[in-house]
Amino acid sequence: MKPLIHFKKQRDLGDILTDTFKFIRLQGKDLFLLILKICGPALLVILLSFIYYAKTTLSGFDDILSNETNFNLFSADVIFSIIIMIISMVVYYTMLQCTVLSYIKTYIENQGEVSEQLVRDGVKNSFWNILGLSFLVGLLLVFGFAFCGFPGIYLGVVLAITYSIAIFENKDATETISQSFKLTKGEWWNTFATFFIVIILFYIILVIFQVPQYIYFFSKSFTISEETGADPSQLFDWVYIALNSIAMIAQYLLYTILVIASCFVYFNLNEKKNYTGTLEAIDAIGNRE
Repeated sequence: MKPLIHFKKQRDLGDILTDTFKFIRLQGKDLFLLILKICGPALLVILLSFIYYAKTTLSGFDDILSNETNFNLFSADVIFSIIIMIISMVVYYTMLQCTVLSYIKTYIENQGEVSEQLVRDGVKNSFWNILGLSFLVGLLLVFGFAFCGFPGIYLGVVLAITYSIAIFENKDATETISQSFKLTKGEWWNTFATFFIVIILFYIILVIFQVPQYIYFFSKSFTISEETGADPSQLFDWVYIALNSIAMIAQYLLYTILVIASCFVYFNLNEKKNYTGTLEAIDAIGNRE
């Protein structure tokens, strides 16, 4: 029997980090398998569009070096691959938020037992709401960063918990954003510090998966630099693209860490403001008596 992690309680920075990785250690196998089942098609489209973009770009470089034609950076193939990549990325990140948070919601409601069908139903019911919320959050962040950067950082911290609010409180986009400001009021610096450390850890882990790509690139660069008349486009061969694709898969899957951490941050703030978990615990004691 796996130990149950209680989400609805106050946590400091250390507890949030510890419980985030503890949850991944205990539930990671089932969670990532479900992510691949639900979000896998969107992730596959991202990889295929990236490979197509890389292939098209490399072919253009070869043409330039051989003086056969002038490579157009804004050719129809390049633009098409970029558009498909952007659309699939938006769909993937939306589905990932829905999947992870619906998984946690089911985990909480069923005392550690997770039903795949309930998670799928949660993704289906929340997808369009989360998608619309993502566009609204994106517009606010663009607006915030347009003013010297700091307003964007401030909004980024505040809006990081909006997805958890939308899933766990079943609010629409405008109510969700309003609630995120209420929960982070007076707690912004603590929330900022938490996300800052989590993001640093996320990128440290991500770099580990990118090491083979960097080693291959620099070793190939050293080899080509010693050859006379070497083709620079040889640096970006299929081996490099394959290693880059593996690093991309790791990046998109590891984003789960940020989603789980933001969920713990949400419950911490909600408990400080509303004492939801405490009141539920008191009610449970009363019912048992």
